[in-house]
Amino acid sequence: MKQTLLVAIGALLFVLLSATVSPVHADNGPHGGYTATTDACAECHRAHTAAAHSLLVSDTTSLCLSCHGAAATGARTNVEDGLDTTANRSLRGGGFVNVTMNPAENLPGSSVQILPVTSSHDVSGDSSTVWGYGSIDSNPNPGATSISLTCASCHNPHGRAGAGNAATYRVLKGNNASNTPLFGAQNASVNLPDEVVKTYYTGVNGDYFGDHGAMVGGVAINAAMTAWCAQCHTRYHGPYPATPGSTDSGDAVFKFRHVTNDTTTTSCMSCHPGFVSYYPGCVSCHMPHGTGVRMSSNSGSVPWPDGGLIPSGDNRSSLLRIDNRGVCWQCHVDRGISFP
Repeated sequence: MKQTLLVAIGALLFVLLSATVSPVHADNGPHGGYTATTDACAECHRAHTAAAHSLLVSDTTSLCLSCHGAAATGARTNVEDGLDTTANRSLRGGGFVNVTMNPAENLPGSSVQILPVTSSHDVSGDSSTVWGYGSIDSNPNPGATSISLTCASCHNPHGRAGAGNAATYRVLKGNNASNTPLFGAQNASVNLPDEVVKTYYTGVNGDYFGDHGAMVGGVAINAAMTAWCAQCHTRYHGPYPATPGSTDSGDAVFKFRHVTNDTTTTSCMSCHPGFVSYYPGCVSCHMPHGTGVRMSSNSGSVPWPDGGLIPSGDNRSSLLRIDNRGVCWQCHVDRGISFP
């Protein structure tokens, strides 16, 4: 059984609406840049005969996949297979059905493979749980239940989704009044500046942005992405400064947590405060769309935040980038960072 789960929502979905048969990019083509006599509306909307809400020609995810699906030609980002079709390289966010990745990237001789997805964000509109959503709670509270996600939960297909109608990275919803909030009590408020030159595929080593992240518009994107993901996975975000695993949060479920990026600064210090310790971001360990990594006995039997044990095995992969707990090894052994 393929498990679809909610672990790191921001991470970052690439499923975007499109309106031409030639490949298009976020905040270009149908995603912004409209004119007074634009033709783009007719690709996705019907004024009087719409088949879905918001006057769409089909449900949100199906419409997105009509350009960003495996058999579609409207965009270079094939999010079903996790592939940039122009560069023939793996997408940074992974895939929803298959994924092009190296699940053992820290082992010499390992290589990129095409794998079936073992865990992914569920953008089908079915009911799911957003693990870790909400404030610190002394009573057991694993997260928000009965939440339905589509591509448009994270992305604004019209583009210019940031404050002041600024373009955002992957048209992710920012602090803009036109964005519909995922939760009634909380709107997206983190703006991720857009890239001038868009790169949709991973680096050679498979990292989302490489070891040293990326600076976009003066913002350290690894840190900003962590803040963006934490809008939904609130209690997963372990605050800086702290020694990993040493600070009791007061939460009944998310009691001790790994430290993540310092989001109070936008420089290199967001990951390297004092150039002594490394505080990873969400995308340092997780793939926002979906992963194909495999879990052995210990990794595959970790209880879910609500105490449940199903699904288990490979489907307990939690959007991780490397098999089992290779992400732990990569930092604490390969990079020589001290254990907690």
